[in-house]
Amino acid sequence: MKQWLTAKEIAEARLSKMPSTERAIQIRAKREHWECQQRLGQGGGYEYHISNLPADARKALEVQAITELLPSVASSTEVVASTDALLTQRQREASDARTTIVRTIESMNKKGISKEAAMTTLLSQAALGALEESNPVLDKALRMAKDSRGRGDTSYPSVRTLKRWLSPNTKSLAPKGKRELAIPVWAKAFLNCYQRPQKPSVAQAYEDFLEIFEGEPVPSIHAIRRFMKKVGSVSLQHGRMGSREIKNIKAFKRRSVDDLFPGDVYSPDGHTFDAEVAHPYHGRPFKPEITSYIDIATRKLVGYSVDLAESGVAVLDALIASSEECVPAIVYSDNGSGYCNALLKDQGLGVLARLGSEITHSLPYNSQARGATERAHKSIWIKAAKKLDSYLGVDMDRQAAQLNHKITRKAVRKGGATHIISWVDFLRFCEETAARYNNSPHSFLQKITDVDGYRRHITPNERWAQFQNNGWKAVTLSRDEAADIFRPRVKRKVARCEIKLNTNIYFNNTLEEHHGDFVQVAFDMRNPDFIWVYELKSGALICKAEWNANQTSYFPKSFVQQGREKRADGRLKRLDIKRDEIEAERDGIYAIDQEQGDTIELASTCRIKEKVARQIEDAEVIDVEPVPVNGIKSPEQMTFDERMETFEQYQSGAKEIPEAHKFWVKTFPRTKAYKAAVARREDIAENWN
Repeated sequence: MKQWLTAKEIAEARLSKMPSTERAIQIRAKREHWECQQRLGQGGGYEYHISNLPADARKALEVQAITELLPSVASSTEVVASTDALLTQRQREASDARTTIVRTIESMNKKGISKEAAMTTLLSQAALGALEESNPVLDKALRMAKDSRGRGDTSYPSVRTLKRWLSPNTKSLAPKGKRELAIPVWAKAFLNCYQRPQKPSVAQAYEDFLEIFEGEPVPSIHAIRRFMKKVGSVSLQHGRMGSREIKNIKAFKRRSVDDLFPGDVYSPDGHTFDAEVAHPYHGRPFKPEITSYIDIATRKLVGYSVDLAESGVAVLDALIASSEECVPAIVYSDNGSGYCNALLKDQGLGVLARLGSEITHSLPYNSQARGATERAHKSIWIKAAKKLDSYLGVDMDRQAAQLNHKITRKAVRKGGATHIISWVDFLRFCEETAARYNNSPHSFLQKITDVDGYRRHITPNERWAQFQNNGWKAVTLSRDEAADIFRPRVKRKVARCEIKLNTNIYFNNTLEEHHGDFVQVAFDMRNPDFIWVYELKSGALICKAEWNANQTSYFPKSFVQQGREKRADGRLKRLDIKRDEIEAERDGIYAIDQEQGDTIELASTCRIKEKVARQIEDAEVIDVEPVPVNGIKSPEQMTFDERMETFEQYQSGAKEIPEAHKFWVKTFPRTKAYKAAVARREDIAENWN
C-alpha cells in the first residue's frame, strides 16, 4: 500500500470526513502542517504521508487497496467437484473454500506479487477486519477453510497451512475425516443375537450376547448402540426381516406409463370388502369379494364384479365388464387361482386366447409390482366401506367392531332388524362408488387449470377422454361377438349324440356323425338349458344342444349353482373337522399320536371324572317333568334368567315372597352365578358410560 499520496489522490478516494477537492486538501494540509515531501516526476508538487490522515480515512484507503490487489471472487465460492464420494458435507465445504484461497493467491502471484507477500497480506488484512468489508466472500472462505481441530485462537489458517495447500505434493485439499469404521471383535456375536426373526430389542439381544460372548473386553450396551448407528439401516435388518418384508425398505424402480394407451395393460385384483352386507340367499351378514380391473395408462376403473367368494367366475365377470370399455392387450395379474386357470389361459379354449389378449403374472410375493391396483383398493373400496355402519376393517376400534359383530349376530339369532344393507342396495352402492372414483382427481395424473381457475389433477375419465380427442379409438366387441367369446369353453367327448357337462346331459341329432369325437363345448354360466358345440380344431359351430331328461338331476344345475353347492360342501366338511376337534378336546383324548413320552392325565381331571362317574352311578333317572306346587315353580324348575327376574321382583317389592321361596331368596345372592351376572352388568355399564 502506498505511504505517500498527492492531494488529488486523497480527494479522488472520497474518504469519510475529508474534503472532496484537491484545493481543499491542500488548504487543510497547510493549516494542519501535514508531513510532506517534494513529488518526483512530471508536474512536481507535494506528496503527503498517510499518517497525516484520520484513522477512519486510513482504514478506508486500506480497504480500497486490498480490493484493487485481490482478484474478483464471485458471490458464491467456486465449487470443485470432488472425486471422493465418501467425503462428508463439512469436508466438501472446506475443500471448496481452500480451492478458492489457493486460486486467489495464484492470481495475485500472476500480478507480480510473491506468494509469500500475498499470503501475509491476505491473513493480516483478515485479522484486522479489513477483508470482511472489502471481500466478505473471501473472508468467509478463509474461515471455512480452517480445520476446526487445529490449534490457536484465531479463526483463520496460518501462513504455514497456506504453504502446505499450495505445495504440489498436496493431493487433496479436503481435511482428514474420521478413521474408517473398524468392526469390533464382538460385532458378529452380538449381531447373531440381534438379527433374528423374533426381532428382539437391543437390550434383550445384549442379555443373550453376554451369555455367549467369551472374549475380552466385554463392550457396554452404550458401545453397542454407538456401533449400530454406524451400520446401514438395511444391513441391520437382515435376519430380522425376510426377503419379502425387506423389499419394502430397499431401492425400487418406478415404471413409466408415457408410452401406454388406454387398454394396453389392465391390472386386475380381488379384494374382500371390509364391511358386512346381507347375503343374497339367506340374508345373513358376510363380506363379499370384489374383483376390479384398473387401466394402467389412465388409472380408470374399467370394470368390476361382485361375488360371494373369490373364483374364476368372478374374474371372468369383471373381464366382461372391462371389455365393454376396451378389449385389453395385456392382463397383468398375480398368481391367484382365479387368474391361473384354463377358463382364462388355455391356448385353445381360454377366453383370453379367443379375445386376442395376453396374460402375464407378477413374481410371487411381489405385490409392489402391481402397486396401481393395490393402491386402488384403498382409494375405492376401503374408503367406501368406511362409510357403512357395518365396517369391520383392521383400523376399526376393536370395541366398536365387537359391538357391531354382536348386534348383527343377535339379530340373526332372534330375527331382529340389522343395520347392514341389502344385497340389491350394495350393488347400487358399488356402482355409485366406481362412478365417483372415475370422476375424482387422481394424484398420479397430470395437473390442469379448471374452469374456476384452480390447479388440480385430472380425473381418470378426463384422461381417457384426452386419448379419444387425440384420435385414439377403443377396441370393442359387438353383442354377438361378446356372447360368443365370453362363454367358457371346455373339451368334451360325444357319445351317441350326447354330451355330458357338469352332471347335465345335452342332446342334438346333428351330433350323430361325431360319435366318439372330441369337440369344444361353450356354455352359459347362469343358463344351463343350452350348450354350443364347435369343431375341436377349426372352431366351426356344429349345433346348439339342449338339456334333456337323461341327466342326474330332475332340474338342470347351472354352473354357478354347482359352484355354490361345492363351496357349501367344503364349509360343512370344515365344520365337521372343527366339531371333532372340540369333542376330542372336551373328552381329553389326543386325536394325533404324540412321539415324545406317554400321555399324562392331570390329577384334577381324574378327580372330576371319578366324581362324575360316581354321580352317574348313584343317580336315579326319573323321566317325569316336575310339577309346580300350588302354581309356584321352585327355583330348580326355573331357568337362570327366570330366577334373576323373580329375585329382582322380590327385592323391589313388586311381588310378595311366598313361604317356599324365603330360604332361596336369602341364599341366592351368595351363589357364583348371581355374582357373575352382577359383575357382567357392571362391566358393560362401565365400558359404555
